Order: sequence, then structure tokens, then C-alpha cells
Amino acid sequence: MRPSLQRALPALSPLFVLVAGPALGQEALYGAQPPPGSAFVRFVNTTGAPVEVRPAFLASSSLGVAGPSRVSAYAVVEKVAGRTLPLEVRESGQSATAALAVAPDSFNTVLVEESAGKLSTVLVKDGAEFNQARARLSFYNATPGCAAAALALAPAGTAVFADVAAGAVKTRSVNPVKAMVRATCTGSAAEDVMLDNMEAGGSYSVWLMAPGGKATTFITRDTTLPYKP
Repeated sequence: MRPSLQRALPALSPLFVLVAGPALGQEALYGAQPPPGSAFVRFVNTTGAPVEVRPAFLASSSLGVAGPSRVSAYAVVEKVAGRTLPLEVRESGQSATAALAVAPDSFNTVLVEESAGKLSTVLVKDGAEFNQARARLSFYNATPGCAAAALALAPAGTAVFADVAAGAVKTRSVNPVKAMVRATCTGSAAEDVMLDNMEAGGSYSVWLMAPGGKATTFITRDTTLPYKP
């Protein structure tokens, strides 16, 4: 993947330091590279019940409702240029279909959502910038009714991410230290969570969602299934 520069912004806290510089090869984070023209795709259950994901381009999988069980690993999808990727999701007897379009050499998260009793999916294009000397931290607003989510250090309130739209993500490089963080949306806060056990070279995601109408936050370490030609 061609190198890119992460836009430099003023440092907000000594705990969270932005790193400007060329992105390192994805091999440093995700292991051996798939063939050119491939993409990485993962699925996330934001609903209040277990979900079955049936992509035509990958093996079917089940997503739970307990924190990290909601998030699948990235999987390699080959030859994505110029074609759509059919997908079906099922929950409690109802289902929905989608046709995804992803770019070669991209990383993508598919959010499975439920609104007014109907399932739908939202495709989020993930950032690819990475610095091996830092941890990569992403914050996903996976709450359809939240127009602008934020993540801050707790209890100080120092901003880590701000104004993240529904169905969107923001990413930055951080020092791999321990810190308590709090996700909020228009004044309503989820429970505080601890950023812990982060490592330089690791990639982590903080999720804000509201299954059943109650805001919740949890953290996952991003992983990729081994590529099998």
C-alpha cells in the first residue's frame, strides 16, 4: 500500500501523541500480504440479539452480544475491484441483504444495525495509517441516533476524539499507556473503560453503541484471520 501521511494536529495530552510520518507496510500489523487487489473486511453486531452473518464471499459466522464477541476478525477478500460483495444478515427470524463495494488494499468494517425492528448494514472504511513505535487507536460511533460522539480521558475530560458521526470512525496513533476513557453523545455518557495492555505495534478499537437503547462502550484488539491462498 502506498505510504500516506497522517495529518498533524496539536497534541491534546501527553498520554495521546499524534505521530506524523509514512504508514508502515501492512505486513507489520497483519502478517503476510494477500494478493494485490484484495481487501480486508470484518463485521460488527450493534444490535441487542445475536446475529448471523452470511457473506457470499466468506464463510458464515455468528456475532454475540457480550463485548468483543460482537466483533469479528478481519478476513481477506480477494479480487474486489469492479464487483459487489453480496451479504445477508439474520437475527431472530428477520433478515436483510446488502451489496458491498470495497476498494483494493482497503480495510473495512460492516456494522449490523437494527432500527424500528428492521436490520440494515453500514459500511465503514477504516484508516490504514500505522506506526510501529505507537499503538493505533480507533473510535467507532456505532450508534445510529448519535450525530456526534466523542471520546475523552476520564475524569479530566481531555478530548481524544471529537465529532465522530454515526456510522463513522476516527483513528490516531497513541503512546501505549494505561488510561481511563469515557465515550459520550450529546451529554449522555457510557460507562468508563480502561485502555490497558496496549502494545507498540498493536491496533485497538473503542466502540460506542446502544443496543436496546442503552449506551455501552468496550475495547477490542484488532485481529486478522490468517490468509489461506
